[in-house]
Amino acid sequence: MIAAVVGWRGVGTTTAALALGAACAQQGVATWLVEADPAGGVLSGRMRFASGVVGGLERLAFPIDGSAEADRALHVSHEACGIRVLTAPADPFRANACHRPRHDWVGALAESDDLAVVDLGRVRVGTPVWPVVERAAITIVVANSEVVSAVSSAEWLHDGGRVAGGEVGVPEGRGRLVVVDAPLGIAFPRQRLERELGDTCIGWLPWDPAAIDALHRGVAPVRRSHRTAGLPEAAADAAANLLALCASEEVTS
Repeated sequence: MIAAVVGWRGVGTTTAALALGAACAQQGVATWLVEADPAGGVLSGRMRFASGVVGGLERLAFPIDGSAEADRALHVSHEACGIRVLTAPADPFRANACHRPRHDWVGALAESDDLAVVDLGRVRVGTPVWPVVERAAITIVVANSEVVSAVSSAEWLHDGGRVAGGEVGVPEGRGRLVVVDAPLGIAFPRQRLERELGDTCIGWLPWDPAAIDALHRGVAPVRRSHRTAGLPEAAADAAANLLALCASEEVTS
């Protein structure tokens, strides 16, 4: 099962995907984080993975041996934060090529019983990553509370990612929003955004540099007291909403 994660650059899409994936794993769900941004990956550098698993998605997309699919995926992934992480190549040319693969890794993830949180970076209809969105159980748009980011992301969801009429957009009912409360620009008050977005917004992640650093060091999140407004518990709440949607008849039918 795929949960696609998209967003505008600079809002923390990759970190939000990592936090959501780690939180889903903490709730007992076998989870993968697949970095599939065609602009190139950043997790390998941030998380200091061993050279043998850097760019693992490329090695999965273009296998050179006859090993079983599951064995191949495990061989080119890295365990961190309680999940398996598949990184994209850092080079944009090679990262883009992963969306025209020899091996249909998207289909394999969609049919798997595990949850694959797939970080796609920026996306629109017709881009190489769109087939991932089409096969995802749910698409999460990551925005921040800054006015332009919040409004444009909500409009993108409302239009299903379409720019022109007749395009095949995000399947109806399968798009949601996660807000990262980063200190950027002129922001909407949280209460106003939550009131305007309603059920479209499934999570509000605070700006928590200490928790982000821990995630990048591969430390699995531990949910602390609800009285503490930190990233682990906020991500846990968003993950619970995500998992409920994935399990619902609305999303999976």
